[in-house]
Amino acid sequence: METIGIIAAMSQESDALLRLIEQRECSDLETYRCYRFRILNRDCWLITSGMGRQRAAQATRALMDAANLQLLVSVGIAGAVNADLEIGDVVVSGNTCLTDKDGLPGPLQPLVRLSDTAWQAAERALQAGGAGLYSGTVVTTHGAQLTEQQLAKLANPVLEMETMGIVGVAAEKGIPLLSLRSISDGPRAPIPFDLEAMMDEQDNLRKGEIIKTILGHPGILPQLVRMGRNSRQAADNAAIALIAALSQPGPVITP
Repeated sequence: METIGIIAAMSQESDALLRLIEQRECSDLETYRCYRFRILNRDCWLITSGMGRQRAAQATRALMDAANLQLLVSVGIAGAVNADLEIGDVVVSGNTCLTDKDGLPGPLQPLVRLSDTAWQAAERALQAGGAGLYSGTVVTTHGAQLTEQQLAKLANPVLEMETMGIVGVAAEKGIPLLSLRSISDGPRAPIPFDLEAMMDEQDNLRKGEIIKTILGHPGILPQLVRMGRNSRQAADNAAIALIAALSQPGPVITP
């Protein structure tokens, strides 16, 4: 039986997956709540890490200590850099990188890709809801919203805060890593505040800063409602694509 570790940063992303799973077991794994379920002959472990590279790395290590994993999956939502990606589209990234303090991408680290069968299944599942499946590059930041010009050399770059934290831990035991992210915001539906300014050094949201921003700019409330709706749609689509891929017989990833 293949054992797969799935890391989601936020409960919204985990909950989207759990809504598609009828039977699962819940247990505590160190300080994390972990869900375990089976899809075909795959033993899946789902953990919610919290936001940021450090938390993602710690959660990944907890999974690796608890199970003999053959595959890791980083799943959830992300921000688009290019305007041609729609809200709810899903990007499977062949590479990942970390941005430096100037917002420039560092060296690319390779990730595994979906097998043809898994890709086609995920694509069909997304098309039913009007979304697309694309190849791209997942870029880990500290909340910075980068521009197309800054990442011009990367194919379909999407922004998130966790994958590069998982990469180093996965490499210790040679476990392949798959990144599957759905678009929750982008140039045509931007986050209505400076996300990086709302984060502290430990990748915690500064709730006081968020409240201050809302009170000072009440006009952003409709945009926040839109952002919440888009995030829910993106989390749902990431879950739909992953479950469809895992539900196919044969390899999930390319050899």
